[in-house]
Amino acid sequence: MKKIITITLIFLLVSIITAQKSPFEELDFAIWPEYDGPGVLVFMDGTLHQEALPITLEFRIPDEAGTVGASFSGGDEEIPFEVAVVDRADGKWAVIDIPKGSKILRTGFYYDPFTDPVERNIEYLIELNQPLEHFHIQVQEPLQAKNFRIDDPTAQKTGDASHGFTNYTILVEGLAVGEQKRISFSYQNPSGKLSMEVLQQMMAAEPSSSSGDDSSLQTSVNEHDESFKHTMPTWQPLLILSTVALIVGVVYATQN
Repeated sequence: MKKIITITLIFLLVSIITAQKSPFEELDFAIWPEYDGPGVLVFMDGTLHQEALPITLEFRIPDEAGTVGASFSGGDEEIPFEVAVVDRADGKWAVIDIPKGSKILRTGFYYDPFTDPVERNIEYLIELNQPLEHFHIQVQEPLQAKNFRIDDPTAQKTGDASHGFTNYTILVEGLAVGEQKRISFSYQNPSGKLSMEVLQQMMAAEPSSSSGDDSSLQTSVNEHDESFKHTMPTWQPLLILSTVALIVGVVYATQN
């Protein structure tokens, strides 16, 4: 009888340990306010543990969030799709069924929490139905921002504000199911411009080395673009292209 009880307890313990393991091998969140549109762009990029699949991933999204786009990458093909969103008593949640064979999950959305023409106060909550081990949160300071402040004392400032974006990266060592991670930051945007508008102006103002023909202008733009990329974590340039493209594609498809 004691042997049966012992075996049962071992199986229960193994089940608990397995259930508490994160389905992500690596995970990054990014929060970009007033990047290429009004409001805030939020996206998530994660590499999945294959032994954890299939799973249903649920994560909290702001009430102001619009269409949520996502894509799975299991090979050469990456097809974007619209994520199901459910309204619950505690707010809105995105729900994604992740099948076996999915190696990378990318998902993102836009939301607009701003009510003042100048003041920007943002509080974003991260909460999932799956446990997370260590992961990164990156907050991008808009190029047009004044008096930017992030409340997390562990945030590490990276980048060169004179040549590109300044980012603040937070390492979170773990997040249990039902636990929330709050990200709070603020700034002013008296110009009302977007980061991409400011960046385009910066690139257009780059001096050319010759009479201003197209080739010298393109060289100047490329040089600026390289310095811009180098101020960012290595995963960002590809993530910008894939995630923003899939969100815009999904939003366009749903509106037409």
